[in-house]
Amino acid sequence: MKGALGNALIMNMVITFMVIFFSLLIGGMAYSKAHKVKNFIVNEIELFERQGKHEFNKPLFYKGEWDEKVNEYLGKVGYPIATNRSSCPDRSDEGYTKWIWTEPGRYDYCIYYKAIVTDSDSNPVIRQKYYYEVKAFMKMDLPVVGDMIKIPITSQTKAYTIYR
Repeated sequence: MKGALGNALIMNMVITFMVIFFSLLIGGMAYSKAHKVKNFIVNEIELFERQGKHEFNKPLFYKGEWDEKVNEYLGKVGYPIATNRSSCPDRSDEGYTKWIWTEPGRYDYCIYYKAIVTDSDSNPVIRQKYYYEVKAFMKMDLPVVGDMIKIPITSQTKAYTIYR
């Protein structure tokens, strides 16, 4: 009887160690994927701004070239597609405008736009500064709890300036 209890204790410890190890492994891979996607999207925004593509400064611009370029990359890395609209919260009370948001059938990331308008009396040279905030989601691909664990990873672009 003593040997059976000892073997059961060791077996439980091995199972616990394996669950912890695989959770860390899957979590690390999911974080790496979300971090890569976030960095790619930030780099693409900066590339669009550098090229002077003014359609990026309009809401719902993503129907054309943006979707082609970004969706191709997201498909290659295996980024998850959204199943509901609840991933991107409305942050209009903080001064953000939703630029791209999660819709069912689209990839699960958000881009927010925030403009900082300067007063002409305080700064006669700069009319407006703006930046983008990107939110990608780390989704753990676990069988039972995978849909419940969704951790946002955010980043901001540099501030862009519009002169008078």
